[in-house]
Amino acid sequence: MNTRPEQPLFDPERLRVYPRLALVVYALGAIALVAFATAMIDVFGKPLGYDFITFWAASKLTLQGHAVEAFDYQRIFMAEQLAVPANKVVFLWHYPPIYQLLIAPLALLPYVLSYFAFVGTGLALYVVTLRPLFDRGLAMGRDTTFLVLAFPGAFICAFHGQNSLYSTVLFVGGMLLAERGRPWAAGFVLGFLIYKPQLGVLLPVAFLLTGQWRLMFSTGLTALAIGLTATAVFGFELWAAFFRNTELVRGIMENGFLPWSKMPSAFVFFRELGLPQTLAYGAQGLTAVMAAATMAYVWWRQGSTRMSWAVLIAATLLIPPYTFDYEFAILAPVLIILGSDMARRGASFSEKALLVGLYVMPVVVAPIAGATHLQLGFPLLVAALVFAARRALVTEVRAPSLPTPASI
Repeated sequence: MNTRPEQPLFDPERLRVYPRLALVVYALGAIALVAFATAMIDVFGKPLGYDFITFWAASKLTLQGHAVEAFDYQRIFMAEQLAVPANKVVFLWHYPPIYQLLIAPLALLPYVLSYFAFVGTGLALYVVTLRPLFDRGLAMGRDTTFLVLAFPGAFICAFHGQNSLYSTVLFVGGMLLAERGRPWAAGFVLGFLIYKPQLGVLLPVAFLLTGQWRLMFSTGLTALAIGLTATAVFGFELWAAFFRNTELVRGIMENGFLPWSKMPSAFVFFRELGLPQTLAYGAQGLTAVMAAATMAYVWWRQGSTRMSWAVLIAATLLIPPYTFDYEFAILAPVLIILGSDMARRGASFSEKALLVGLYVMPVVVAPIAGATHLQLGFPLLVAALVFAARRALVTEVRAPSLPTPASI
């Protein structure tokens, strides 16, 4: 990548101040949430770190030798009450045995310490992995750290105690290793995305189109090895329980028992507009096909570049009907790659505005959807894909616009 000094894409002072202000707001919000909680139950009636409680409970059952009971709502609820005794809400377990194996050590620590270890490690890896993506024209030094930490997608993920920080690290870590000519190591990292299989579905297509055989083989071999290890540890019974559970997950999603306001998928978007379920699934399928086709075209035309990876990650977020706002954390490398490209090659005001809008949107789409039943997260994810694909395919260079005090 270009390392020469560039004109700043945005006003440098605002790049320094705004992320720090956002972090102060996050900190005050977290303090208020804890201060007003009673027996670790927040004002909304949910345990603090309420997605992480499922991870900890599944780990507890696994360490006790009852891994398959994680799919039993009564047993997982009892384990969750060991973490937060005042909890009255059951949070179900839906992950494959691979992830159950990876998170097995979590319950070795008490719930609160385990939460901070899980989230703190994820945030540290997130920052360290994403910082090399910045070009000088976008941000420098400590500003990059604050920009990454202030991204609302990262905050939402940390607030939930979710795993999308780690998914992002796997995507970007694999990309950077491949970029440095280390396909075997890159494939080893990317293979761990099998813990959420929907995140890796486009990887073999991209590698096949660009003839990256060692990378494809290494990724597939790693995924297979992790799957076989999980099977050796847990047996086929846990896999059977996982696949039986998929019908329950589908029913919960279709009937709105999961909060649609937090699900930025095509299925939810069209269901909220009143489309029948069958047509909404059709729209989801069409979205997935078009996203995959866009990714494939960019990789076929441009090969493996950072912008191609941005397109792949953006397309991946549009594939599954079951997706949540904490997965906006995975959008961060797309925005950094876009911003760095804009700093190098120039950008129009509308492109700058779109980049800012995509940066702040994770924190506003759920409240808007809750109030209006309009799931704006989906069209914004589509906009991110189109934006990245267009920048990947347009090769002419425009002069960067000079920063002014009134610039974004």
